[in-house]
Amino acid sequence: MYDRPRIFIFRHPGASGLPPETWRRLTLILGILLALWLANALLMGPGLFLWKVLHFLLYAPLLLFSLAFHEYAHAAMADFLGDPTPRRQGRLSLNPLAHLDPVGTLMLVFSNFGWARPVVVDPSSFRIPSRAMMSVALAGPLSNLLLAVIGGALLKGMISLHLMWGLPALPLDILAKALQTFILVNLALACFNLLPLPPLDGSRVLRYFLPRQHAPLMRTLDDIGPLLLILAVSLGLLDPVLGPMMTVSYEGILRLYGLM
Repeated sequence: MYDRPRIFIFRHPGASGLPPETWRRLTLILGILLALWLANALLMGPGLFLWKVLHFLLYAPLLLFSLAFHEYAHAAMADFLGDPTPRRQGRLSLNPLAHLDPVGTLMLVFSNFGWARPVVVDPSSFRIPSRAMMSVALAGPLSNLLLAVIGGALLKGMISLHLMWGLPALPLDILAKALQTFILVNLALACFNLLPLPPLDGSRVLRYFLPRQHAPLMRTLDDIGPLLLILAVSLGLLDPVLGPMMTVSYEGILRLYGLM
């Protein structure tokens, strides 16, 4: 079994129209989580703390690239469907600096979940706004699924080259670990963002298929969704859903390339 990284990315809470008092409560919760993480780091001892830092340094570059690709996919789809807003704002880029939110990035370092700066789109630029918004939302998770599949192909190719030419064991182990982490990070991004809870991409997909009479419910979820999401992540309430999603998707990629 693999060591599934607990990394979650979601849109900046302020982008979903949270009232100021809700945002203040959200900031307080994040501060408490950060304080708990620091206390835990002090209690775990220098050895384990150093291991966690080294582990993060291994997947941080992979995470930043995967996150940038996710946001770029949103921007590229919006641009393709006729909205020039992401292009004007410089979001048609794979540079992580174009997409990262400073506070969200810090939370990734300290608490293993955080958020990216949202790609702003103008629905009035689309011919069929509801369908276009769903397509823009789906582009992000699907791009991470594509990267995971590519990572599986690279892992298969590396193993094949090792069997043919006998690559050195140590570089092979490091590269294999990096590719497995790359696959898992992208599957985590895809699975998590497909959950139908605002402000995740899955909520936009759900909104497209819901009847019109449920629009007030979705507007309410838009207001409280980020707060519910942080509570669910911090309490581990999403693990029973994300665990099976990650297992099935990861094993599916391994089977696709005959790796299990």
